[in-house]
Amino acid sequence: MPQRWLRDRLPNRTQMQKQLGLLPDCALTEQHTWLQRTLAEPMLWHLNRRSVAGAVAVGLFVAWLPVPLQMLLAAVLAAALRVHVPVSVIMVWFSNPLTTPPLLYAAWYVGSTLFGLSGGNEPMVFTITGLLSGAASAWPAIVAGSIFCGSLFAVIGYAFTQILWRYIAVKRWRRRSVA
Repeated sequence: MPQRWLRDRLPNRTQMQKQLGLLPDCALTEQHTWLQRTLAEPMLWHLNRRSVAGAVAVGLFVAWLPVPLQMLLAAVLAAALRVHVPVSVIMVWFSNPLTTPPLLYAAWYVGSTLFGLSGGNEPMVFTITGLLSGAASAWPAIVAGSIFCGSLFAVIGYAFTQILWRYIAVKRWRRRSVA
């Protein structure tokens, strides 16, 4: 399985807690205490097909959301859903400064299609007020499209990870039985 490959490249629980500032000797707030207690659960760090596929789904869903602090949101959602935390954080990197404009355009297009809006009727005015009014009118379509695309990509990512994991496992079993 890809467990060994992933295990060598992903941070462990101690490294993640150090990076998040959740060391046991620190004075912690209630949220930090919950996060530290949750991240201490071994299942969140165990690499298996279910936890990695769920983490891929969480990461891809959060990557489509037009919100700040996507990695933190993915880590908290992964902890709450009991899936692999580092994989969910890494999958958020699908959304980056190079891919954000096309993702927002795709979300707007899908959202306006869902709402039955036509986006090309008004001429675009390239002034600050024109851009702000255009963004204000496009915001509901972007949010709806982001949620729809995030859900779609989460389902596809989950299924693809399950199928790929199973394929690699069967291939290894066949190779082991031949040898």
